[in-house]
Amino acid sequence: MLLAAAILIAAPNPDIVPLKEKPSRAFSVVLPSETWQAVGSTFAIPHAGGEGFAVRPAGEGLEIDTDGDGAFDRVVEGVLDEDTGVRSGYTVLVGERASGTRLRYGLRLRNEGKGWQWSVGGSVTGRIGDLKVAVIDMDGDGVYGEVGQDALVLGSSENAAYLSETLVVGETVHSLTVARDGSQLTLGAYDGPLGVLEVTAGLEADARLLKAIVRSVDGKHSFDLARLGEEPRLPIGRYRLHGALLGLGDARVEVLEGRMRPIEVTASADTTLAWGGPTKAEFEFERAGGEVAFDPNRVWWYGAAGEEYRGWAPIGKSPEFTIKERKLGTELKKALFPGSC
Repeated sequence: MLLAAAILIAAPNPDIVPLKEKPSRAFSVVLPSETWQAVGSTFAIPHAGGEGFAVRPAGEGLEIDTDGDGAFDRVVEGVLDEDTGVRSGYTVLVGERASGTRLRYGLRLRNEGKGWQWSVGGSVTGRIGDLKVAVIDMDGDGVYGEVGQDALVLGSSENAAYLSETLVVGETVHSLTVARDGSQLTLGAYDGPLGVLEVTAGLEADARLLKAIVRSVDGKHSFDLARLGEEPRLPIGRYRLHGALLGLGDARVEVLEGRMRPIEVTASADTTLAWGGPTKAEFEFERAGGEVAFDPNRVWWYGAAGEEYRGWAPIGKSPEFTIKERKLGTELKKALFPGSC
């Protein structure tokens, strides 16, 4: 008689990474969708003692109940930038969350002349091995872990992607969840199909790719491909370029989706995005009699994949713009950027 022995194999426990709230007066993370909200009577950040922290005008500044006990305890007047006319300040809301964890929530404050506004000024941070990770409550509701509404930075970069259901660390794709109180994140095994999306090899540009934020059409996945190395493996699906940044020396060029079509990532074949040069320019001009007025600030640049470039002026010799009569092909004017030869 044979006895069948059942062997139970326990699945590996997902990695739990503790996170700590870190306000930052020098907050410099570039968020994929920064939110500034008008200051009302309350900063609506829930805590154990209530649904928010009271605030009211005080001269040119704000008086704030920073610990949520019902008494105003701090006045923020801010610092006026004489060049821009913007008054800016910072404060930290402290207390305890309903979950029992400590609350230290940083707020950036600004007044551009039309009333005070506020935005998040901190994150919750931890380490995945030796790699720093930071989660930002981008929508400013006091809740972390909201996919597509919050943001995440991996490593030393200051460019955040949208918080995603997945996280790529090295060559491994993990499932990702973040606790609502920001106390921890959990990494699990991602068992969905993967494909390769390569954006560096197909970029035709004399510049370095500093960031390349992509986001899946369904909003579940977002990555900074400039930080993932060559041939990064991602969950399959259709992705859009949310924004990229090119650098050449101290110069920076912003890249937007423009007219790009969604990028299809499949498991059957690697996808390489062919973008960058050759670029084409579209521009406006005004004609008055025999004169043609050309404004170099009214030029729109598009790359090979339809992406749009902002803040770019060609270095060295300017491109030559030729304005012709549409029907006859008669040349009306040639134009160069000012200061070019």
